[in-house]
Amino acid sequence: MTKNSSFLARALAVIGCLVVLSGCSSMSTTKSEPIANGSKILIMPSRDVVQGGRAHAQGAGSGKNLQAAVQRELSTLSTFKATPFEADAKLNHSASIVKSDALEAGKSAAADYVLILDLGEFRNAAPMTFRSDFVTLQSGSLVRVSDGKETWVLNNPVVLEKSNIGNHLILIDNLAKLVAESIVR
Repeated sequence: MTKNSSFLARALAVIGCLVVLSGCSSMSTTKSEPIANGSKILIMPSRDVVQGGRAHAQGAGSGKNLQAAVQRELSTLSTFKATPFEADAKLNHSASIVKSDALEAGKSAAADYVLILDLGEFRNAAPMTFRSDFVTLQSGSLVRVSDGKETWVLNNPVVLEKSNIGNHLILIDNLAKLVAESIVR
């Protein structure tokens, strides 16, 4: 093996490790009580990722991706009946969902709980710029519909980061997995 091909092989190995290890994180949450098996959880539309607090073209659809990924993960990991709320003119992916509006939607859907998640800042860096991609889960809560009690709360924003190969969407799937695992625990 030549000197150049040996360097290239090592560089590719390092990049491969970065891609595999990307997005590894834990989240600080508070869970005040167990969620009963078979509980119906209505997953509210998550706000799309933003840059500088404003909507960005590359962030369009990210809230819907998170909503679908959380539904998929909860359905895989638990016996909960996780259902996404269909976004409408009032409750959609362009703004944060207010707790009272989520509870109203939960009552209409005969849900036991509503899950409110808010994506925050993100970056989808151009390849080979040596800047990382990242996505932030800004806030989250699982609220019991019957009395409005928060039974699971994200204590601090979670930022997942990876190399800039590919796009930021894998990080949204990783956030969904962390959220579902934390709720099920």
